[in-house]
Formats: sequence, structure tokens, C-alpha cells
Amino acid sequence: MGAALAQVEVTYEVSGGISGVWIALYVLFIIAVYLFMGFCLMKMAQKTGTPNGWFGFIPILNFWLMVQIAQRDVLWFILLLIPCVNIVIMIIVWMDIAAAMGFENWWGILMIIPIFNFYVMYKLAFTEPY
Repeated sequence: MGAALAQVEVTYEVSGGISGVWIALYVLFIIAVYLFMGFCLMKMAQKTGTPNGWFGFIPILNFWLMVQIAQRDVLWFILLLIPCVNIVIMIIVWMDIAAAMGFENWWGILMIIPIFNFYVMYKLAFTEPY
């Protein structure tokens, strides 16, 4: 008598292919937004004659560049690093950036509107005031 061998079929399901695509697209979108914002800040620095425009691509240093474009002192940079306080300070700094670029300062307030803030950055960096 021989022992009966049981044959077991093992199947593996591979899922997550679609979610992997979504994650890759999300990462590419974040990189594109980051590069766009850095390039806009660099362009604003060039238009205002502010040195070190490449700071726009470096985290934290881009705050320093914004403060320089806005022609504020170092205290404003420190205030940008404080949570909750930085929201109000960021609006004021963007208002000053808009004024430094020759636009009305209310353009800086528009930076708080999601999606529209990309248009505001584009307008400040690549167009001339009326």
C-alpha cells in the first residue's frame, strides 16, 4: 500500500497594481508642484533683483527667499517657522511680495485659496502688472 500524496494548489493574488500607479502619479504630481513653486520663486527673485533665487527650491531657505523678496527683516523669517503663527505671517509676506512685484497687495491674500494659488504664483512670476 502506498501513501496517497495530497496535491495542494497554491495561488497568489497580486493586488495593488492600480494603487501603485496612483501612488506614482501622486508622487509625480507633488514633484511637479514643488518644481513649479520653486521656479516661480526663483523668477520672482530675478525680477526683484534678490540674490540667491535658487533658494526657492530648498525647503526652509525658500521662506528666507520669500522674506527677502518681501523686503522684511529676519524676525519675519523666524515667525514663519512657528506653527499657527506662520499662517498669518505667510499671508502678510505674500502681500508684500505682490507689492514688490508691482501688483496690488490683495493678490497675496489670494494665496490662501487652494488651486487658485498656482495661478497667483504664475501671475506674480511671469506677467507684468497693469
